[in-house]
Amino acid sequence: MSARVATPARAAALTRILGQVSCFPELRFDARSPRPAREVRAAIGVGGDQSGDSDVRESAQIDESSQGELPAPSGGLAGAIEFATLRHWLTAESIARVMCTRPWLEVQPEVRAALLVGATQIFFMPREPVHAVVDDCVSWTRGRLQAGAGGFVNALLRRIAGLRGVLLPASDKTAWWEMADAIPLPDGTVLKLNEPVFSADPIARLSAQTSHPMALIARWSGARGMATARTLAAHNLVQMPIVIHSGSGRSIGDDPMLAEHSVRHSHEGFAVWTGSTGDLARALQARSDLIVQDPASARAVDSTRDLSPKRILDACAGRGTKAVQCAMRHPNAEVWATDPDLQRLDTLRARAKPFANLRVVELAELGRLPRYFDLVILDVPCSNTGVLARRLEARYRFTDRNLDELTRLQRGIADHHRGLCAPGGTLIWSTCSLDKAENQDQVRWLAKQSGGRVVGDEEFLPQGAPGDPPSECTDGAYHARIAIA
Repeated sequence: MSARVATPARAAALTRILGQVSCFPELRFDARSPRPAREVRAAIGVGGDQSGDSDVRESAQIDESSQGELPAPSGGLAGAIEFATLRHWLTAESIARVMCTRPWLEVQPEVRAALLVGATQIFFMPREPVHAVVDDCVSWTRGRLQAGAGGFVNALLRRIAGLRGVLLPASDKTAWWEMADAIPLPDGTVLKLNEPVFSADPIARLSAQTSHPMALIARWSGARGMATARTLAAHNLVQMPIVIHSGSGRSIGDDPMLAEHSVRHSHEGFAVWTGSTGDLARALQARSDLIVQDPASARAVDSTRDLSPKRILDACAGRGTKAVQCAMRHPNAEVWATDPDLQRLDTLRARAKPFANLRVVELAELGRLPRYFDLVILDVPCSNTGVLARRLEARYRFTDRNLDELTRLQRGIADHHRGLCAPGGTLIWSTCSLDKAENQDQVRWLAKQSGGRVVGDEEFLPQGAPGDPPSECTDGAYHARIAIA
């Protein structure tokens, strides 16, 4: 009798997760995808199709700073399993570590992959039959290792499955963060476990329950208090929506096609896209003023509405969202946009074509233009701590060392570009970070270096908790305005 073979979908997910086990927390992907596809969201119990894909990312001008997301799942059940495993990695790992009889890092990578994928489905994909999950993980492991490894996976996953208890409704308002036997779920419900498996230490417990590195939870709790750290971590469990708005100020509701495929966001002028990605791509091709951008990301350029610049520079333009915003917000200004990445520069050129006042240049061209621009936008690379609900790879790679490296990079970028701002001009510092070291500290330093003064800043914390409607959810961001003497 031939050995049982894992079903293709679970085998594909297991193989892809195996590729991540050896490099975690530095996750690696073949392509970028802003949202899990329709079938992925359905499989993990998320209602509606508010998805996007890599084609939409390139053709639909999705704001890279706030609406991009890794991974790039293959679709269907395989993609759903992969996406859920990556989103809940540290939760699944912390439970597997407790149940495992061996030191976790001494366990073979194939076994770790099977345990992570199996535990994720058991706790976060309740539609998947436990027996099928366990059998496929065991069969896949036996196909790669000796029979004993499969037996080990079988025994451990059955013990893990035994932990799954009752589901507490969102209406109960359960204080899950105080419980060592509870897992908060993205829909606002709480899964009660049959044994306490999480740490008694509140930072370690919150880290495991919400799949965030302890260093990040500790930094948030130290800077903002444990209650805010909990709010931020819980927000990052949310499946974030695709949000659209018109850079020209035109109402989304005035367009029948857009009104059919979107619902109003709680922030005026924005809407949550509910249609297909194909419909979104067609809408964006038909209307050059339409931008896919979270309200938090839009606030930096919106803060310049009282200015009348003649020349604007978007110095870290990425794929051009803020540059396009500037071109529409200031139609009488000449807007320049650049980026050091050549691939993004090509995308930026394509994005700029509909706008006569938007010019894409290479960095070398800026060196000849000291004190030339009335408004300089510095939307610098950052830790992405305001958009971790979208950016799993940024969540896991957060360390104090990486943060130090980022702040040095930010200062290098600022130093390189601050001399391009004309006397009497304005510098805008913008990040999708929530960390003082990347925001307020950098702005004070930049103002001092530039001989200017900070005339205003705004920190926008992420909004939306598990169970909230998509229309209530936003990313986090920060921007500040520096007046140059």
